[in-house]
Parts: sequence; C-alpha cells; structure tokens
Amino acid sequence: MAATNSLSSRLQWRGVLCLVLLGALGGGIHYLLGLRDIEQRLAQLHTLVEQRFVAVLAQSVWDLDQHNTQQLLESINQLDGVNRVELITNLGQRQSSQLHPAAHSEWIRDFPVQSERSGNQPLASLRLHLGQQEPLRQLRLDSLMFAASLMAAMLLILLLCRHFMQRHLLRPLGQLLEQLHKEQPLRLPDSERELSLLGKQLQRYRQNWQEQLQLQQQRCSELQKQREQLSELASQRTTELDQLTRSQQLLARLSHSFLHLPPHEQYDAIADALARIGHLLGIDRCYLLLLDEQQALQQHIRWQNEQLPANEAFYLQAPLQHSPWLLPQLRQQAQLTISRLEEIPPDGHGERLLLAEHGIRSLVLIALDHTAPLQGIFGCEVVNRQHDWLDKELTLLRLFAGQLSGLLLRHQQQQQQEALTQQLAAAHCKLQAQNHCDGLTGLANLSRLLQDKQQLFEQAFLCQQALSALMLDIDQFAAYNNHAGHLAGDDCLQRIAQLLQAELLTRPGLAVRTKGATLLLLLPQHDAAQAAAVAEQLRLAVAALQLPHPASRVSSFVSVSIGCATLDLRRHDDIDDLIGEAAHALRLAKEQGRNRCVSAATA
Repeated sequence: MAATNSLSSRLQWRGVLCLVLLGALGGGIHYLLGLRDIEQRLAQLHTLVEQRFVAVLAQSVWDLDQHNTQQLLESINQLDGVNRVELITNLGQRQSSQLHPAAHSEWIRDFPVQSERSGNQPLASLRLHLGQQEPLRQLRLDSLMFAASLMAAMLLILLLCRHFMQRHLLRPLGQLLEQLHKEQPLRLPDSERELSLLGKQLQRYRQNWQEQLQLQQQRCSELQKQREQLSELASQRTTELDQLTRSQQLLARLSHSFLHLPPHEQYDAIADALARIGHLLGIDRCYLLLLDEQQALQQHIRWQNEQLPANEAFYLQAPLQHSPWLLPQLRQQAQLTISRLEEIPPDGHGERLLLAEHGIRSLVLIALDHTAPLQGIFGCEVVNRQHDWLDKELTLLRLFAGQLSGLLLRHQQQQQQEALTQQLAAAHCKLQAQNHCDGLTGLANLSRLLQDKQQLFEQAFLCQQALSALMLDIDQFAAYNNHAGHLAGDDCLQRIAQLLQAELLTRPGLAVRTKGATLLLLLPQHDAAQAAAVAEQLRLAVAALQLPHPASRVSSFVSVSIGCATLDLRRHDDIDDLIGEAAHALRLAKEQGRNRCVSAATA
C-alpha cells in the first residue's frame, strides 16, 4: 500500500503542476484576446462617433442648446476608451465632460462639427482624449477571474479523477503488489518505483510460464509416443472391436423387436435372433428351452448350422428333470461353460457320454431364471470341434439371455395383466349395473336418473326435439301388499316393470323406479300426443295382466294412474321442472278417480 501511496502522491503533484500551467495558459490567452478586442474597439471609435454623435451635436450647437450638448458629450464620454470630451466653438468657448478625472489619456483626436446650414465652415471642434488604462484594468481582472474559474473546474475534475484512480486503479494495484510480494519478495533500491517492482515481478512470471511451457511440450511429446503405442495396440484389436460393435447392434435390434412385436410374433423373432447369434459367433447350434414346473421340456426354439445332420439334440432325447448334475449346476451358478468335455466332473459322467454321443465338444448353458424350478435355458453348442469361449462371447450370450428372460417375464406379466384386466372389466360392469339398477325391478334407479337426465334435457334443447315424462303409480299398492303379501307385491312391481322395459325395446327412453310403487318413464322424441298414447297403452297393458286386487276401490284388478308432461322451454328451465309437472299430472289423475291418464297439456 506504501507503493500505491507513492504513486498517488506523484500523480497528485503532477496534476497540481498541470493545473497551474493550464490556469496560467488560459488566463494569458484570455488577456491577449481581450487586448486585441480593446484595440479593435478603439479603431472603430472614430467611425462610431461620426455616425452617431457628430450630426446630432452639430444640430445642438447650431440651436445653441447647451443642455442637450452637455448630455451628448457625457454620452460620448461613456464610450470605452474615452477619458475626456471637449467641444471648442469657433468663438473659443469650451464645454467638456470628464467621468474619470484620474484617467491618463494616451491619444487626442479632433472631429470637426458641421452641418448643412453652416456649409463647409465647421461650427466647432470635438476633441476626444483616449486611453486604455481603465479597459486594461478591467481586462486584467476578467483574465484573473477566468483563470481562477478554469483552475477551480480543473481542480474538481482532478479530485474526481483521483477518487476514481484510487478506487479502481491504485487500490487494486496495491493489493496486487502486496500479493506478489508475499509470494516472491523482491529487494529493490529506493530509487526504483512500484511500477518497476510490478514489471520485474511480471518478468519473473513470464520466465516461469516459459519453463512450464517447455515442460508441457515435453509431456506432449511423451504423450504422443504413448498414443502411437496405443494406436498399435488398437490396430491389433480392430477385429475384436468390430465383432463387439456388431454384437451391440444385434442386441439393440433384438431389444427393439422384442419390445414392439406382438406376443404371437415374438417366437419367430427369437428364432431369427438365434440364427444371428450363431452366425455372429461362428457356432453350430443355438436353442431356447422352456420348462414346466416339473422341469420337463414344454417348448423349444432351435437353430443349427445347415451343414449339420438334422438329428435331434441330446436335450430332446434325455429328460432334463432326470439329470443328476446339469440342472443343479445351473440352479447354483446360473451359467455352465464347457470348453472341453474333460472339464465335466465325475458327477456328470452320464451327461458327458450323452454329449460325446451327439458330437458336442463345447457347450454354454445359461439359466433364464436360476431359482427353482427353472423357467428356461438358453444354450449354444459347438459340434465336432473344441471352442475356447472368450469373455466377450460369454458377455454377449449373457446379455441375450437377459433379454430372453425379460421377454418371458413380460409375456407372463402380459398374460396376468390381460386376465386381471378382464376380471376388473367384468367386476366394473357388474358394479355399474348394481349402482345404476334397481335390485327388485331391474329398472334404473335414482342414481342413474341423476346421471342421465341432464344429458337428455341438453340433447332435446340443442336438437330442438320433443321430450316427454310419464309418472306412473300403482293404485292403492299399500292395500295390495297388506292383502296379498309383500312377495305378491314384489311380483306385481316386477311384471309392471317388464311392461316398461318392453316399451323401451321399440323406442328410446329411460325407465326409472323413483320410490315404492312409483315409476318414471322419460321418452325422447315424443310430443304430448305420442306420450299420451304410450301412457294409455301402458294403462291397458297393466289392466290386461288381470292381477286380482280385492282391496282396491277402483277396480277388481291392479290398475295404474299415469301423469304425462311434455317439455316446453317457456315453462321448464330444466328437466326437474318437467318431471315435477308430470308428478302434478299424476296427482290430478288420482284426484279424478285413479285408473286413468292425465296430460299436463290438457289439465
């Protein structure tokens, strides 16, 4: 921070020196310009006096108007550079004006005062005593004021610049110097300044950077040699990498086909995949075995080299569930790799003889699910020659086996999901039927009415179609229950509900049991006349049932009263108003003696 203070003090002293020089230069220029202006005004004074004052002064002298003459002389005396004014007539009379008695006159100029009346003979002589003392004094004062103002403005600018430099330049520079000094202290003579310190420190950093650059170049050279060595190794592995790439592409295609094919096409895709695996690895046989819960062969998918004879493999001739060594090993290890038959331990002597009988010299078996019981086995065989299985080949086979395992698992899940979906759909339909149907009559209940009535109303409103409501009630049904019993009453309700359902077989509508023995029939596209005809047809159909009703005061058989109402948008704001009007018509039918149909339009 001491270095920055030294730099700040030097900048301040230099700024003050520039400030003084600039103020002196500005004041001198202002003085020179003012002096030239004074000289120009004195040069123009002769013309100004002749043009403005001589003619008027001649007229005042001719008129002997001394008062006006004195005023004119005082006006001339007020001009810049005029110290004294005298008017001398031809008779020797003098009249003067001197506003600055102490002023020193440097020049005297005479002007003849004449007019047209006097001809060529002048009336008087106007003498001007000129001097620059007063203008020069005022000029010096103005120049000093200008220089002071300029220096004040520059001082303000200097202070602002000092504040800006102190905040944004000197203080960060001091912090940088302190940090550099802490890292690598430098001893410099007192004559060297902080900028020299910064320059030497930067030079040291530059040297360090060059050393680091050389070290980096050496490392790059070493890396280049290592790259060349790696390139040679990579060229040796090109064939293996190409095979691995084709393996990955094959797995990607298989995964895509397994995910997007329908279940009935997936087995064909598996057979094609087995052929691709066999051609890619250069082996003789690939197969997929699906086992049941008893570990018996349930289904198999196989591919083999065309050059091999078309004989069945050992796993089709010997039941797997009787294998004393093969299946336990698969359950325990999930993978069985045999490059030579001699690797099979004595426990697998029977399997070794069977493999040798079929010419199998190398074998890989992978359990799709090594838990008991096994769900499936994926295997590859090499016939009449030995094959050392590489890690990349085993990795590919394990990945493919994993895809097959996932495919089988998805297939099982799909079957379970389809069965569960069917059960849920059946249960949903049953639940919907229970929620929206009356348990006794099979007609819709109030919940179904609340769900569908607004839709019927909106359809009639938007399509400008007719909509009618029939409210039906069994006459004196309570007395019927008391006399015949509740079972007979239930049977009566069911038979009348069947009549309503039979009506809906030939026409659109909704039949609802609202409460007890009261039924509601909504008939879209039926006007008042059609609704009245349907109501009368229902009343006659109930009478035709001839259900005895000894307790009825209306008829010896069960009868019904029906109220009819048709939608009128001028009177009905919603469908509840329509149903309420049908209920009102039903009350009128009861009041008029029952066993009849009453329409709200004619009531």
